[in-house]
Amino acid sequence: MALTSSIDILPLGFTDEAFLSKLSERLGTILGQPVNVLQSKTEPSHAFDSRRKQYSSTDILKEISSKRAPGSRKIIGVTDVDLYVSSLNFVFGQAHLRGQAAVISLARLRPSFYREDEDSKLLFSRTVKEAVHELGHTYGLTHCSDRGCVMSFSNSIRDVDLKRESFCESCKRRYGEILRRQSCP
Repeated sequence: MALTSSIDILPLGFTDEAFLSKLSERLGTILGQPVNVLQSKTEPSHAFDSRRKQYSSTDILKEISSKRAPGSRKIIGVTDVDLYVSSLNFVFGQAHLRGQAAVISLARLRPSFYREDEDSKLLFSRTVKEAVHELGHTYGLTHCSDRGCVMSFSNSIRDVDLKRESFCESCKRRYGEILRRQSCP
């Protein structure tokens, strides 16, 4: 039985439709699954921590988990706000391991965050990498020791830039096995 469900992208206060459409297409190609863009929701103000001046990615994950459309296997929130988890200064994204939801932020993926000239191609490449990485976690993939693999841990923007948009051979094999198991009745 073939998989008929999809991955949904939920924009959270981010409304660049052309960027999201292009992201949907690229993720579909890399992950081999249909990817849909949902209607944009407002910025996740409920997750704002005024002391840190950042947004809790854990709180955002709780909210978007409930927004998953019927027939959708996975949902990934895309926002432009700066994210954190309690144990770290920031995160590019977060996901529930073997869960349904993930979230990424473009805030620290933007070259302008590092006082560099805006570069739409670089921003897009970084976004794809982080989206594939976080969605990989939802399928059960953990961090990879291959620094070029999209599943390698990114502690800095340099780490993001060093990795590819795709899985290494080992992670690709595991991802394929996971999809095959999920498609069996």
